[in-house]
Amino acid sequence: MKKTKMICTLGPASSNYETIAKLLRAGMNVARLNMSHGDISHHQKTLDLVLKARKELNIPCAIMVDTCGPEIRIGEFEDGKVLLNKGDLFTFCTDHTIGTDKYVSCPYPELTNILKPKQKIYANNGLLEFTVRKVENGNIVCVVNIGGELSNHKSISIPHTRLPLPFISKKDEENIRFAVKNDVEYISASFVNTPENVVEMQQLISSLGGRQQIISKIESVEGIKNLDKIIEVSDGIMVARGDMGTEVPIEHIPAIQKMMIEKCIKNGKKVIVATEMLESMTHRRRPTRAETTDVAQAIYDKTGATMLSGETASGLFPVESATTMSKIALATEKQVDYDKEFEAECGKTPLDTIAHSACDTAKSVHAKAIVCWTDRGKTACAISKFRPQANIVALTHDEWTKNSLALCWGIIPLVVEQQQSLDDLIAYASKVVIEQKLAKKGDKIVITFGVPNSNSTPTNSINICVVQ
Repeated sequence: MKKTKMICTLGPASSNYETIAKLLRAGMNVARLNMSHGDISHHQKTLDLVLKARKELNIPCAIMVDTCGPEIRIGEFEDGKVLLNKGDLFTFCTDHTIGTDKYVSCPYPELTNILKPKQKIYANNGLLEFTVRKVENGNIVCVVNIGGELSNHKSISIPHTRLPLPFISKKDEENIRFAVKNDVEYISASFVNTPENVVEMQQLISSLGGRQQIISKIESVEGIKNLDKIIEVSDGIMVARGDMGTEVPIEHIPAIQKMMIEKCIKNGKKVIVATEMLESMTHRRRPTRAETTDVAQAIYDKTGATMLSGETASGLFPVESATTMSKIALATEKQVDYDKEFEAECGKTPLDTIAHSACDTAKSVHAKAIVCWTDRGKTACAISKFRPQANIVALTHDEWTKNSLALCWGIIPLVVEQQQSLDDLIAYASKVVIEQKLAKKGDKIVITFGVPNSNSTPTNSINICVVQ
């Protein structure tokens, strides 16, 4: 069972029950709904299928609603897409005209006050590059520097420019209401630049009666500069390499990614590496060697999760892409000696101390698993922070907690009945690890729990148990 979790974006290629079920069996831990594409009614149908599949297959799976954020997207083309060549003139019109290979709608009139000649515009995660030639009569006339295919609703970015857009648009508010209504586990917030952005979204979620955790997507220079403060208020971070690659020199992305993973792990926050991880599998059955290495390197750096976007949303081989990523994760993790790389620094909070002690104990006695009785998942996540060699089994009575823990590195979450005595608790832990084929009779496991045994008692005890 892989420790590094996998997020699969669902879309036209994967929004049917059969494919979702196959993705779950292939190792999907989080189903991502990208609200930048499709409407709420379509996403509701997909979400309902995920709920049905994870229940019928009894496989933990979180659901992540991905907001649009303060981004700019183009309109539609007559034929759905166009091919632009270097040197072509191409115009972004601020009205709602239907696009051709000469122009496309980009209905943000404010852009005409921001953009100046010689300024760069990027489209489709930076794959296409334009230089502004002139701005007149609501039109932004550009020359194509780097051409390629441009299709409906692709995002455009303007490096080092703060757009005059609210962080939470009306559409995003509708999407957040959708997430709260369906009680999904995560909301990934696009284009987070400041900690205040995260707090604003938290306040909206709270006002709607939601409990969603926020994954902040870092996609700009400003977001990178404010990373420490953003990590502090977020539940996790996504290394969103697409738009980030248009903001900073692309050769700096690997170092930034590594730094972000390290900071998240140190602070005990979830971390996801995203964008083009197996991009060639959108059209091919096999990834490139470079893509395979890219996924593996993120796992060597101990990222909490890797993500598939177009590969599973609109690609020709969604299940093959997920299967390939799972295989890479399993093969790579076998090469990592997590006990040897175990961090000695245990943190400052009592929970950190308990979690670190559990991992250290498991390492010392060569335990096969760390079994964590947890109410809301905090202890399990604290143990995950230290990336132990032993499997982490999180036992909870709460279904929502189980699925939210599906995103956490190394955690195998299960819903179980609350045990009435310490002896029952220990005996049940032994039973679970045998059923999950994580240990056999005579193996040692480490168990964490709260004394006295109740839902409200924080974790304060560690027990070494021989599996009976």
